[in-house]
Amino acid sequence: MLGETVDYTYFVLTEDQGASLATDLEKYTKTGNLKSFFDLIENIEPYGPEDRMGPGIDETGLEYKGQRTFDVAIWPSGRMQEAQIRATTVEDVVALSADDSILLRSITPRRSYLRVSVSSKTLNDLLDVSVIEAIRTPPVPYLDFRDWWSADSQSLQRETKSGGVVGILDDSPHLEHPLLKGLVLSDEHLAPDSYGWQRQGTHGTEVAGRILYPHLHAELRAVESLTAVGAVRSVRVLEPDPRRPETSRFATFGFPHQLVEDGIRHLHSKYGVRVFNLSLGYAEAFNDLHVGALTEVIDDLVRELDIVVVVPTGNAPITFQAETPSGHHVIDDKPHYFFSEEHRLSEPAPAALAVTVGSIALSGASAERPNQYGWRAVAEADEASPFSRSGPGLGTNKRRLNKPEVVDYGGNAVVNDSGHFVPNEPGASIVTPSFRADGQRLLSAVNGTSFAAPAVARVAADIADAYPNASANLIRSLLGLSAKFPKSATNAEGDHPISWVYGYGRPDREAALSSNSNRVTLTYDGDMPVDTVQIHPLPVPEIFRRGTNAGERSITVSLSFDPPVRRQRREYLAGTMQVDIFRDIDADSLREMLAKQDPGDPQPLITGRQRLKLTPGSDSFLSSTLQVRSWSRRKTFVDDSDTFYVVVTHKTQTWARDDPEYMRQRYALCVCLEDQHLVEADLYQTVSQQLQIPIRARVLG
Repeated sequence: MLGETVDYTYFVLTEDQGASLATDLEKYTKTGNLKSFFDLIENIEPYGPEDRMGPGIDETGLEYKGQRTFDVAIWPSGRMQEAQIRATTVEDVVALSADDSILLRSITPRRSYLRVSVSSKTLNDLLDVSVIEAIRTPPVPYLDFRDWWSADSQSLQRETKSGGVVGILDDSPHLEHPLLKGLVLSDEHLAPDSYGWQRQGTHGTEVAGRILYPHLHAELRAVESLTAVGAVRSVRVLEPDPRRPETSRFATFGFPHQLVEDGIRHLHSKYGVRVFNLSLGYAEAFNDLHVGALTEVIDDLVRELDIVVVVPTGNAPITFQAETPSGHHVIDDKPHYFFSEEHRLSEPAPAALAVTVGSIALSGASAERPNQYGWRAVAEADEASPFSRSGPGLGTNKRRLNKPEVVDYGGNAVVNDSGHFVPNEPGASIVTPSFRADGQRLLSAVNGTSFAAPAVARVAADIADAYPNASANLIRSLLGLSAKFPKSATNAEGDHPISWVYGYGRPDREAALSSNSNRVTLTYDGDMPVDTVQIHPLPVPEIFRRGTNAGERSITVSLSFDPPVRRQRREYLAGTMQVDIFRDIDADSLREMLAKQDPGDPQPLITGRQRLKLTPGSDSFLSSTLQVRSWSRRKTFVDDSDTFYVVVTHKTQTWARDDPEYMRQRYALCVCLEDQHLVEADLYQTVSQQLQIPIRARVLG
């Protein structure tokens, strides 16, 4: 076996050219032998030259004159000896021509790469080598640093666009920065008059810039005018640390949880701010046994004020020797270190009602500069940034997938040709407004989950702006529903879910805000009595159930709710919720069956095909207040009834039962029907004509 992904297992045949495989297949067809193996296989497909052709080869073509440079990725080996053997196989092919050469060599059991300069004949030969996973041209930075490094106020033309206001608790932004001027509606602090602030740092400006300029990288790349979206209101709670001026600290006139609570309450009561970005937190991984006051305060405020709070996962430090706190090498040991205790979330990232954001890389290459030969970006584009901390969050269920919820672009790390970590390398980093150097440079390269979180806050604010009556639960639910999983995501191994690193993926603003003829989103925003079941009829029209031959259809459901929390309790959440979808059953029968369900028994009374097999499984969400699950189908299911039922179940934890302040639970539900190959009808119009009201039932007990 060469490798494994979500959909495929990659393997090569042994020396018998498939004879033993054919023998086993014959046994299986005649006797059922090896059923547990072969029943899992849907199809066997060849992995050939076209599969090995990575990015850039379509531009260079397979026929060219002279030599071209390519990066050759070799399948992971498991053992160093095998890795060397596979690398030698590739090198032997290159050595057949005196004009070809190996430019760069990095061989480890998990990650083996060769950079080669080869003719078109050798390239075609390499595309037939089985130990090679992929061949591509060397990655280039998403943005050439020379396009922005010396940009000034004359060259950076700014346009403004309406959008939601985001409250930030950070260092003060530079109000006179040409790209921020007039867009920071207020900048205040709540310190006593006697408090002596440290000098103003750059972090607040950089965070505000990420909120205000969601398209900055694409616009700089296309040499277009920059578009500022929405506005910012700020309360200062951070300042540079005088012992380490390059880092920030909480202001010392109050405890961190007091600073955050006072700042949020001030912006909410005075200006009506409903979406907050908190690019702050502690340096160390959180204590899994119990969280601190800062995390609990954020959760309390989300519920009390009906607000959205976006926080980063936190940053795991990388040493000069390119090692993580767990002692792993950032390139050679990827992705193992994401699942070490030292790489876990830092507070307040575990906040159950906040939106926690991890970081992925926008650029998978360092800047192209003289004397930087052999410098390597740690992550590929859209792959997890090595400093991004990982989940899971609070909870006692080992299968939980509760944190982070989403990811966005927060930068990358680079290792130079001496094997040393290079911070804020301009080709691999995030670019954002900032004052640096002599105060004249208007843009800077930065890295950190601090810069992924504000990108998500921007999307949340735009949802709130588009739907001013939406609850915080509905904003969170739409945010989760819109997220798309990065294609370059590194696969997890063993019992470690990939969701602990990437959550549900990266939010998509357009998907969160609108439906179209191929994709329709239905929403519910309300509440229900605790310990009850709510049934929502879901119209599934015939055109969707019938489908086409071109591809699959999907039903995705997103549930968000905001129970009380208590950090001194074993179960942090006062209540849990679960969502299921049923088909081919009438509403009265479904209600009758659900009324018999014992809330203490997790086994559903209705199983089989009537209950859609949503993924991930319900066990993954016992500690989650934002749940996104989906079901997809390629084959037609036109014979099913045209109304499915989405069932939402609530259960109160023992410590919160009979609490007079917890008699009802607010929640938001979003369901998306999507068929991108549908061309004969308008799915949005068809579904909207079949909507019904929800049905309520009380569970047994």
